[in-house]
Amino acid sequence: MAARDLAAVALRETLLGEPVSLTSPAFRQYLASRLLGRREECVMVLFLTGEGLFLAEDTHVGTRQSTCELPLRRTVRRAFDLDARRLVLAHNHPSGDPTPSADDIQSTRTFRQVMAALEFNLDDHFVVARGGIFSMSDNGLI
Repeated sequence: MAARDLAAVALRETLLGEPVSLTSPAFRQYLASRLLGRREECVMVLFLTGEGLFLAEDTHVGTRQSTCELPLRRTVRRAFDLDARRLVLAHNHPSGDPTPSADDIQSTRTFRQVMAALEFNLDDHFVVARGGIFSMSDNGLI
């Protein structure tokens, strides 16, 4: 467990100092390291500057019986507190299938509309699973 935590810290270090490239293998590996292997569904929010520099991340954990809801008010407050301009969402599918559900797509679109009204940009929403990593932006879903 300590080795896994150390590896996560090392991967996070790759996000610091340079604009985050959402298509880079290092970024995708970071998402996998944070979300794969969890039994419960988790939602992670990454906060970025307007230039794409990493500021912080928040992870919200659901239960094994249900999905994990994104706390919109807390996310908006945190984005303002950090003076973030861009956000990235990622969540896992413990089932192993990275295909987003209809609820995933709809909640992402709603989240994006709310954030856009507050002048935050949602760059992407990734679904992380054993079967791969699905980008909603790359697939035209947001």
